Amino acid sequence: MPAFQYQLLRRIHLWLALPFAFFLIIQGLSGAVIMWKYELDAMLNPDLLRVVVPRSDMPGNRNRLPLSLLLTHLEQDKKYGEPSMLELPIHDDEVVIAWYRSGKSPTRQVMLNPYSGEVLGERISGQIGLSRALFIPTVLSLHRQLLSGNNGKLMVTFNGVVLAIMALSGIYLWWPVWRKKAVWQALTVSYQGSWKRFNYRLHRATGFYAAPVFLMFAITGVYFNQPEWISTVASPFVAVLVKNTHITTSAPITNENAAAVQLNLDQIIALAKQQFPLAYVGRISLPRGSDSNYEVRLHQPGELRKGSGATKVSIDADHGVVVNTRDPLKTQGEALFYSYFFPLHNGELFGTIGKIILSIVGLLPILFAVSGTLIWLRRR
Repeated sequence: MPAFQYQLLRRIHLWLALPFAFFLIIQGLSGAVIMWKYELDAMLNPDLLRVVVPRSDMPGNRNRLPLSLLLTHLEQDKKYGEPSMLELPIHDDEVVIAWYRSGKSPTRQVMLNPYSGEVLGERISGQIGLSRALFIPTVLSLHRQLLSGNNGKLMVTFNGVVLAIMALSGIYLWWPVWRKKAVWQALTVSYQGSWKRFNYRLHRATGFYAAPVFLMFAITGVYFNQPEWISTVASPFVAVLVKNTHITTSAPITNENAAAVQLNLDQIIALAKQQFPLAYVGRISLPRGSDSNYEVRLHQPGELRKGSGATKVSIDADHGVVVNTRDPLKTQGEALFYSYFFPLHNGELFGTIGKIILSIVGLLPILFAVSGTLIWLRRR
């Protein structure tokens, strides 16, 4: 590598690291926590998110109250009213969460015991705080928008761009002369009686192994906030790799000749399950205003996404008609490529082992900030 080019890249790497180190550390630490958000939230708030399963309950959740009854209880209570979405329990000891959205205001969550209908508590997920109930929502807001709304979201996007540049420049600076000894030294860490040499080799070797993961975090993170930035650059390459087709979605069905039947929530869910019998229902979004369509989100075996899944069924409850469906298992082309982004970013694609590895990588910006600062001070 020419000396001038090497020095230029080293300066770019340094000049980006100094002002952005703090923000990258925050992103890494908060991301490591979010990897385990469901487990941590339940551990911190068992009285809010967990229930005791009645001893008489049989497999298959047969003794849970009908959702239509839970919804009626909420609607009749002046404190709550009609929610915008119900998040359904996946396991027997989990609660039903009713979500309330009001314009740009923080989102309100009300937790219900699915067996008794008792309201266990509530929280504002957009509210900042360090209480047990607000800890995970606060960390989520910190990671996604640095607790600063749209301005923070833009800053997070620039953090992703900076992380990508640092990862690529770091790999270029790492690149050794292709001799066995030089390659071995670039890939390993040893003390050899000098803490300065140890610190340099630790920064260099760890950076090499972490750079691909950092690049993945950067690309997927930028995509979540500014998808057009990534798709504009990636589309020509993706088109070469995959066929240009999209997620299978049924054609909208008109309801002009359908009779008015007015389905309740339980009937809506049963109708959605008919479309995907092996799936479980993760959540249901209630209609707003003049729109009479309910959206049921399901998870099919084999989906990339965990939790509530990416399968969707839209139902016109006034006429008992399925309006359209969305089947992620039939995804192809660019849609398939981008569907990997979220499960890659949060580690769920590779299960518990993947989440552990990505959590460790999330802590590495601290190591690089310290070791990089020491290298910079030594060379001044």
